[in-house]
Amino acid sequence: MNYFYIIIYTIFLNMLFSNNIWENKLLFCLKKEVAPLEVINNKIINNNQLNIALSNYNISSIELWLKGATDDDFDNDIYLNRIYRITIPKNNINIINKIKNTLESIELIHSTEYEYYRKPLYTPNDQYYNNQWFLPDINSNLVWDLWFDNGLIPGNQDVILASVDLGVNWDHPDLRNNLWQNLGEDADGDGRTIEGSGNNWYLDPGDLNGIDDDDWDNNSSTYIDDLIGWDPSGISGMDDNDPNPPNSGGWSHGTHVAGLLSSTTDNSTGIASTAFNCSIMSVKVSTENQQNDIYITDGFDGILYASKAGYFSKGFSIVNNSWGGLGYSQYEQSVINTCFNQYNTIIVCAGGNGGDWNSDWGESNSSHYPSGYDNVVSVCPIGTNNSWNHWATYGPTIDLASPGEGIRSCTGSNSYQSWDGSSMAAPVAASVFGLLKSNNMDWTNEMIQTMVLETANPIIYDINTETYLQGMLGKGKVDALAAITTPLFPKLEYSGEDVFIANDSDGNINPGEQIQLSVILFNNADWGDAINVSVLLESDSNVEILNENVFIGNISSGDVGINIEDPFNILVNSDITDSEISFTLNILSNQNGYIDYNQSFPITLLIEENPIVLGDINFDSLINVLDVVQLVNIILSNTSNEAADLNQDSVINIQDIILLINLILG
Repeated sequence: MNYFYIIIYTIFLNMLFSNNIWENKLLFCLKKEVAPLEVINNKIINNNQLNIALSNYNISSIELWLKGATDDDFDNDIYLNRIYRITIPKNNINIINKIKNTLESIELIHSTEYEYYRKPLYTPNDQYYNNQWFLPDINSNLVWDLWFDNGLIPGNQDVILASVDLGVNWDHPDLRNNLWQNLGEDADGDGRTIEGSGNNWYLDPGDLNGIDDDDWDNNSSTYIDDLIGWDPSGISGMDDNDPNPPNSGGWSHGTHVAGLLSSTTDNSTGIASTAFNCSIMSVKVSTENQQNDIYITDGFDGILYASKAGYFSKGFSIVNNSWGGLGYSQYEQSVINTCFNQYNTIIVCAGGNGGDWNSDWGESNSSHYPSGYDNVVSVCPIGTNNSWNHWATYGPTIDLASPGEGIRSCTGSNSYQSWDGSSMAAPVAASVFGLLKSNNMDWTNEMIQTMVLETANPIIYDINTETYLQGMLGKGKVDALAAITTPLFPKLEYSGEDVFIANDSDGNINPGEQIQLSVILFNNADWGDAINVSVLLESDSNVEILNENVFIGNISSGDVGINIEDPFNILVNSDITDSEISFTLNILSNQNGYIDYNQSFPITLLIEENPIVLGDINFDSLINVLDVVQLVNIILSNTSNEAADLNQDSVINIQDIILLINLILG
C-alpha cells in the first residue's frame, strides 16, 4: 500500500513540475568538506567515486553552476562553489531522475535539485505613451528638486544598478552615458573602458588585454576584460565579456529594464529615470541559440557576478531581476542569502504576471521565484490612479507595489516602447533604491531596503478595497520623496526586563501577586534616533495589565530606553495554572502621517506555584488557632499536609503542635 502511494505521489509531482524543469539538466551540491571537482573532458579527475558513478550515463557536460563562486560564498552548509550542473544530450526526465537517485546515494553529496525554468516577465504591446506617467506618480519630479535647489545633479555614478536580464544595448544614446565602466579593468589608464562618438561606440581596445586585471575572485581565468559587465551565457553557454543582446525581436527586455533603472536624465534625449545619474551594469543571462521562447539560463550566476563585481568595485550593487518562474530551490535561496549577507546587495525582483509560468497573464496568489525568496524585494505592478487591475501576482511574498502599466523605456539600439509587466514595475522601484543610496552612500543594504519599504504609500489599499487584497500588495506604493525625506529609522532591540514583585516572599512570581515590569530597549548605534517611543504590552495569559500603554520618549542612537518610572502594572490571577506568562511588546516611534517605525518582541516570565508557608495549614495566609485545630485533625486522621510538618522531620505529631503554638505566641 505504501509503495502504491509513493507511485501516485511521484506521478503527481512529475505532472506538477514537468512543464517547469529542464529535463536535460540536474544540479548537485558537494558537502563542504569535499574538495571542489576538477573536470576535464567531462571526466572528474580528482574524485574517482563520482566519476565511476556517473560513467554509466551519457553526459554532455559537468560544469560549475556559479563560475564566480569561491570558498567565501556559502549559506550555512551550502557552499556555492560546490554546486555543479550536469547536462545530458536530450530531454529525458527518466535519465535525470536516475542520475539524481545515483548521486543521492553517495555519502559525499550534500543534495541534488532539478533546475527550474526562469523566463522574462513581460508581454510588450504597441501602445505608445507621450509621457512617463509613473515618474510624477511616485514623486520623482519632486525629489529631484532637493538636488536642483542646491545646485546639484541627482544621483551618483558610484551607485550601480544591474540589469541581470537578456543583455543591454549599452550603446543606446539614452544609456551609454550612465554605463558602469569597470575601471579595475582600465588597462591603458585613460579613465574609461568604452570609446566612441555619435552612434559608433565600442569596448576600449586599449583595455582588451586578455587579462583579468581586477581579479577579485583570485582566479585569473574568470571575468577577463569585463569592462562594462558580463555574459555568463554567451551564444551557447560559454562566458564572454560582451553583454550586448542579439539585435532581433524579443531581446530588448534587458534594455527596457536598464532604461528604467537609470537612463540618462535631463539630456534632451528619450526618457528620464528616477535614479537620474546612477550607473547601469549589464549582465546577460540567456544563451543566444534559443529558438522561439527565450529563457533565463544563467540567472543566478548573473546575480552572483553583479553582486560581487559591484561589491569589489563600489562596495555594493542593486540587482534587478525581471524574470522568474515556479519551483523553490534551496541553491537559489543560498545565492540570494550570500549576496545579501556577504556583499551588501539589494536584490529587487519582479513579483510575477499571474497565471502559470507559461501563460504570463491572469491574477494569481502564487509562489513565484526568485521574487518569493527571503532577502529580496518583490514588486507587483499597479496602473494609473493606484489601481490594481487584476492581471498580476499578489500575495504575502509581495513587498512593494510600483507602476507597471504603459511604462515607456528604451528598446533596441535607438528606440523606445511602452510595455506592461511586473518586469517594468521592479526597475521603476529599483531606481528609487538607487536614488536613495546616492543620497546616503554610507547606508547598508538593510538600511536602504528598510527606508524604501517603510515609507511606501498605503493609499493603494484605500483604492483597492477588496478584502482578499488587503496586505497582499506589499507595504504600499513606492514613494521616492517619502523615502528620501524621512530620516533613517532606529533599530531598537529588546535587551531584557526588570521585574518588581509587590509583597514578595520567595523571589518568584506566584499566582495572585502583582508585578511591575520595566522593559529595556537598546537603539543600534549605526541607525537613526528613535523619536517619541511608546510601547504597548499585550498578553493572552491569565493576567490583567492595568496600564497597557506606556510612553518612553526619545532614544538616541547607541542609547538605552527603559520605562522604570512608569512600569507596566500586571496582576497575575490567583487561579492561573500556566508555568509561564507570554507577552507581546509592541514598539511604535518616528510617526509622521502614515509613516512610522514599529517592531514587536515576545516576552516570557516564569510562574512558580504559591510557596508552602510552614504553619499556614489552612492556606489562608494567616497563622492562628484555626491552624492548630487543623493540625490536630491531621494527626488524628493520619493525613498529610506539607505546611503542618513544622520541624521538617517528615513526621506530623505533637512536636509540630508545640512548634505551631510557639509560632503563634511569637
